[in-house]
Amino acid sequence: MSNPNAAGAEQVPAKTPSYAWPCLVVSLLAAVSIVFAWMWLPGLTFPVFKSWLAANNPLFADPSKFGLLSNVMGLVPIGALIMALPTTIIVRKFGAKVTTLIGMGISLVGTVLSALTVGANFYAFLVGRFILGLGLSTTIVAGPTCVSIWFPDSTRGRAMAIWSIWAPVGIFCSNFVNDGVYGAVGQNVGALQLVWAALILVVGVVFAIVFRGPREDERSQVSPERKPLKDVLKYFKSRQLWCLILMFAIFNYMNYAFSQYLKTWLQAPLQLGGFGWDAAVAGVVGGLICACGALAPIGGLILDKTPRDKKYLCVVTGIIGLTVCSALSFNASFFIPFVIFFCIGNMMLNACCRPLVPTFVYKGGQTAVAFGLSLLTLGQYAGQIATSYVMAPFNEGLTAASNVVINAKQAVIAAGGSAADFGPAIGKAIQDALASGGAMIDPMLAVIALVPIGIVGIIFSFGVRPSKKRAQAPAQEAQSE
Repeated sequence: MSNPNAAGAEQVPAKTPSYAWPCLVVSLLAAVSIVFAWMWLPGLTFPVFKSWLAANNPLFADPSKFGLLSNVMGLVPIGALIMALPTTIIVRKFGAKVTTLIGMGISLVGTVLSALTVGANFYAFLVGRFILGLGLSTTIVAGPTCVSIWFPDSTRGRAMAIWSIWAPVGIFCSNFVNDGVYGAVGQNVGALQLVWAALILVVGVVFAIVFRGPREDERSQVSPERKPLKDVLKYFKSRQLWCLILMFAIFNYMNYAFSQYLKTWLQAPLQLGGFGWDAAVAGVVGGLICACGALAPIGGLILDKTPRDKKYLCVVTGIIGLTVCSALSFNASFFIPFVIFFCIGNMMLNACCRPLVPTFVYKGGQTAVAFGLSLLTLGQYAGQIATSYVMAPFNEGLTAASNVVINAKQAVIAAGGSAADFGPAIGKAIQDALASGGAMIDPMLAVIALVPIGIVGIIFSFGVRPSKKRAQAPAQEAQSE
């Protein structure tokens, strides 16, 4: 019997083209560079930013205005959500490379606007955060499209898993360096953001120089052809794809909670439900934990080696791991198992979700892959939008507990004391907080917000399983289409 894919296979390189790897690296760096502008706040921590605003922005002379802080992280995914689908049109018109550069340009504009207005006009600052979200979404839809057109089926899982470490690597680096950079720029939040704007600019220039599309003899199964969107919609009648998108939204809803609040929790006093670490240790440990998604290449290798009809189990394993992790979250007694299950979830889901999209829609070429990734990104940021608001009750207690230490130190300094006076002052402040009961971290608020949604994600993950007909006869299905 003839192979219905033989004709197409003749045009696919037997090995990964050597220039695919530099293209992967610069595509990855493009996304990572934007993470610093996006995630500087968790790296700096909410209490530090709150104190800075109280001292530098007149709007926050009214304490009730601190309720606006949830929008600082919430508006980025809102912008990303809005831009996810339009990015497909930009890719269709200009291609993945130009679209990536457009996304970086939008991110640069949003970051500069936020930097210039954070101390004077907080509402303009929030507009800049929204614009940053537009650019972030554009870049992370176009980025894996850049990768998919270079790598054949045999290595695409690993390649896209490597690209998928953009967020965990960026978050780790952000957690690790933001305190130092903040100090280096004179503890100025505006100047801090300008540093990250400069990074986006430099990486954008490098990407523009290094990246190119594949030549005829370098193309993967995903054609760089940019078909009209209406011609590829037939590939989106897939139960597997839509279950993957919904599960991915839940994964990001859950994961965003840890990337936002983990470092603050590690710094909060032990007596108030935190871990009691100083900022430097909390930054390194919290960053390393959040960066465990950088293990995605291992997950990508597992995905590549897993039989076609069993690949969905990689997704199931990941979301179960993250759900168990959520049940153990923000509780010092369960810290080690929490970290283990968090790493399992992130390794598998960062590795598997984006690489699976081209396997469902690759016949539609670059346009179909971009549209599929747009839908996945839509799910990603829909999940992240919800996190900042649903987790607000937990964050209130977390921030209050962290502020006990910050406020005690500030009181000592205001009274003319020295660092030697911090210990007794912090101890007294903690005892006062325990007596009042108003600054305790309640991990159950996080568990209630995360675990039931994780169970729904597990159900959707089983929907990624192929039907018996699809699993047994992919060649016949391809021929019939």
